[in-house]
Order: sequence, then structure tokens, then C-alpha cells
Amino acid sequence: MLDDPHSGYILAAYAVAGLIVIGLFVWIWIDHRSVTHALAALEESGVRRRAKGNA
Repeated sequence: MLDDPHSGYILAAYAVAGLIVIGLFVWIWIDHRSVTHALAALEESGVRRRAKGNA
């Protein structure tokens, strides 16, 4: 495969796709941390979640 004239393009496409997937994982992880901290701050300040069945 490496002797193919298009191998550079193919490898670059896989590298870019991999970086995008890794970036999405990092973005989700950072967002999860910020939402978790925000929920903890709300619960600490006295705001509570509704219990099941009280809709």
C-alpha cells in the first residue's frame, strides 16, 4: 500500500479523522467535568433535583 501514489493522501485522511475523533472525546470529557461541577455547586447551594414520580 505504501508504494501507491495516493498513500500520502490516504494516510493524511486517516490522521485527520483520528484527530477529529480524539478532539470530540476531549470536548465531551471537558463538558462532562464542567456540568458535573455545575451540578455539584447547585446541590451545595441548596437546589435539589426532583425525586422520581414527582413530575
